Amino acid sequence: MQNSPENESSVRLKVSYKTPEALIDEYTRSVGQGSVTLETRRSLTRGTRFVFEMQAEGVERPVEVVGEVVHVTPRPGGRYHLTVRYGMSTDRIGLDAVLQRIFAQEQEKLRRYPRIPLNVRAIESTPFSPAFYVRDISRGGVGMEVDAASLPPMVRVGAPFLLEMELAPGPLLLPGEVVWTSTAFRAHSPVTPIFGVHFKDLPQETAEKLEALVTLESLPPGPWWARVSFGQEALSRLT
Repeated sequence: MQNSPENESSVRLKVSYKTPEALIDEYTRSVGQGSVTLETRRSLTRGTRFVFEMQAEGVERPVEVVGEVVHVTPRPGGRYHLTVRYGMSTDRIGLDAVLQRIFAQEQEKLRRYPRIPLNVRAIESTPFSPAFYVRDISRGGVGMEVDAASLPPMVRVGAPFLLEMELAPGPLLLPGEVVWTSTAFRAHSPVTPIFGVHFKDLPQETAEKLEALVTLESLPPGPWWARVSFGQEALSRLT
């Protein structure tokens, strides 16, 4: 990470990523949380403007995310914790360039629907239910991750599924069906349950909202949230 002060009230942080997918994964994770806490040896005043410059190998234009220091906490050893609140950038040139690269790579893999990394925490209404995470999304479906040692009983192939997200234009309801389940190895866990969903019979308005989500055009300011439902509950929430 490179820290490049632009002036007294602005700081630029530069971060490089090996792939466009890694950049978008971090972009959606960080911006989706709404804010980030950074440790630094330099105390900044509230209101200081941050520009996070994210560069992916093979993509000429960087993605810029603007933030603002909203809280400063002194720490031992002459360090400070800075809370930076993200804003939604209006400059999409860099973001569109990264997305186009991902779409091109996905087409080379002969995938019918290019997948875009997405990091959104989702809740489910069953008591003591584990956390779910939206990990990628496409025009045809969504990949989910479960923060648990095994899949909950309601996650099974053939089960009706509903993903709800609050977007800038309003709520988005994506009905589908669980089509596969598996496990993956993650850095934070030896085995992580995952599953895939195929969207079914989307109305035209819903398909248009999904398209805006896949291209990251309709995401609201963070924190982002989602809700997942299965089985009869998923069907009842659609009526």
